[in-house]
Amino acid sequence: MLRYNAFNLIHKALRALMYDVALTLQQTDFTNAEEAEIALARVEEVMYHFENHAHHEDNFVFAAIENAAPKLVESLEQEHVEDIELGNRLVQLVRMMKSLENNMERVNCGSAINKAFRDFMVFNIRHMSREESEINAVLWQEFTDQELIELNGKIVANISPADMAFNSRWFMRSINKTEAIMWLKAVKATAPPFVFDQLIQLAETELPERMRAEVIDAVMENELVY
Repeated sequence: MLRYNAFNLIHKALRALMYDVALTLQQTDFTNAEEAEIALARVEEVMYHFENHAHHEDNFVFAAIENAAPKLVESLEQEHVEDIELGNRLVQLVRMMKSLENNMERVNCGSAINKAFRDFMVFNIRHMSREESEINAVLWQEFTDQELIELNGKIVANISPADMAFNSRWFMRSINKTEAIMWLKAVKATAPPFVFDQLIQLAETELPERMRAEVIDAVMENELVY
């Protein structure tokens, strides 16, 4: 039986965000002030959302399993410290880029930002994969699916509306058809109607076009044809 995976939506969204920003960085001409400004803003966006994600994990998920798996929690918290160090390196390079005027220096700094972002991305992909296997194993042993849903609800309640809107946009862009249907049906069953309506509107623009109509039809209780 498939168990409830609280990491699935947010980790898919964060990976998709990193992939997209990595591509932006690769394509950026850092001697072009407008292009560079867009790229740097997107790096700062990634830093902000990963910091928030780590904060929620530390305060809700890790806290929930600390007694059951203290060594695992300690190990993953140390990885969060390493993640902060990688993020700080990026922040320093972004600040440096904003102060540079010489084109050659900007090109060199842009190259350093690309490498630092790749290091950050590779680390976080491995870190999230470890969480999905090792933390979920403990969560599934210690809690029922309903308890995990309630824990996730506490996390969601501590996310600002603006951040939730951002997350939802990247959920739509990063999940598959079945996941989209299950998520939207769950929202339909549990959230206020205006929240569901907003997500349906978002689905009409952010879901991949190949699945858009099928997902919306299924969620609106039309029969899903496979």
